[in-house]
Amino acid sequence: MRTCCRGMLIFVLSIFILPLSDAATAKKPNIRFVEQGGVKYLYLRDIAAFYGMRYSPGAKEAVLSSKYSTIAFTFQSREFTLNGVKVYAGFPLRKSGAEYLLASLDLSKILDPIMRIGTLPRRQVRHVVIDPGHGGKDVGAICGEHREKDINLQVALRLGRKLQQQGYKVSYTRSKDEFITLAERPQLAARVKADLFISLHCNSAAASVSGIEVFSATPQNTPATGASKVEKTACPADKYCKENAYFSFYTQKKLLAKIRATDRGVRRKRFYVIRELSCPGVLIEMGFISNAGERTRLLQASRQEQIADAIVEAVNLYRNSSAPLVPGK
Repeated sequence: MRTCCRGMLIFVLSIFILPLSDAATAKKPNIRFVEQGGVKYLYLRDIAAFYGMRYSPGAKEAVLSSKYSTIAFTFQSREFTLNGVKVYAGFPLRKSGAEYLLASLDLSKILDPIMRIGTLPRRQVRHVVIDPGHGGKDVGAICGEHREKDINLQVALRLGRKLQQQGYKVSYTRSKDEFITLAERPQLAARVKADLFISLHCNSAAASVSGIEVFSATPQNTPATGASKVEKTACPADKYCKENAYFSFYTQKKLLAKIRATDRGVRRKRFYVIRELSCPGVLIEMGFISNAGERTRLLQASRQEQIADAIVEAVNLYRNSSAPLVPGK
C-alpha cells in the first residue's frame, strides 16, 4: 500500500455545492490518495472538504451533507445513496486506517458529473433516438399473453410524442412490431447524428422482485454492477461517461418521483445497444413483467404516461444542464 499526500483532483466548484460567490473565493483543498489492490482511492474526508460538505463518519458508514445534497456510503459496499437515490459505484468503499476511501474513478466518472454540471461537456440536445427493446421474432420477456416487446413499443410511442411536443426531433429504432438487430440500433443513432439515445425495456425475474433501474455503459477500468471483473478495454460509450452518469441518475430520480416503485438503482453494464453508441445513452428497465402488480401497472395507459413524463423531465434537465454557454456553439 502506497500513500501520497499531494493533491490530485482540483476542480472549480459549482453552485450545486456552494453558492456561486463562495465558489469563486473558496480555497480548493488537496485530495489525498492511497493505492490498494492496484486501485487508486481518495480520502472521503478530503472529498467532503472539496465539495464544502460536512463529513460524518460512523462505525460502518460515512455521510457527506450540505444544504443541497446528502450522500450516504456504507463500508465495503458499492451501493450509496445520493439525495435518496440508490447508485452503484464500481468499487466498494474501503478504509486506510480509520479513514474511509472512495475509488478515484468512482468520483470522476460517476459522482462528480452528477454533483457538478460544470463538468458536463457543452452540447446541444435536439435529436433523441428512442429504442423500444426487442420486436418481431424477438419478443423479450413473456408472462402469459403479455409480451415485453409490446409494452416497450407502447411507452416508446408515448415518449416520442411528448418529446416532439417539447420541440425535439425524434427517431425510433422501430415504430412497429418488427425485428431489429442489436447492431442496427446504435448504428441508426450514429446515422441520424443523435444527441441522446434511450432504450426501453421490461425486466423479468422471480415473481416477488419489482422495481426500476437505469443502466449506462460500464466505464473502462471499472467493473459492471454486480460483477468483479474490470472492463480493461475501451468502448465507444466511454467518450460519454460524464453525460451518462448525469442523465442516468436524473432519469432514475425523475422516475422514482413520478411513480411508486422500488429503487433498484443507477447501474452500469455494457449492454450492446448502449456500449456501441456515438452519443450519450441509457437503458431503462421500467419494471418487472414477471411481477403481477408491476405487470398490471405497466399495461395501464396511466403508468405508461407517467413513465414517459418522467423521462421527458430528465431529458429537459440534461438538455438545460449541458447547453452551450454561448448559444449555437
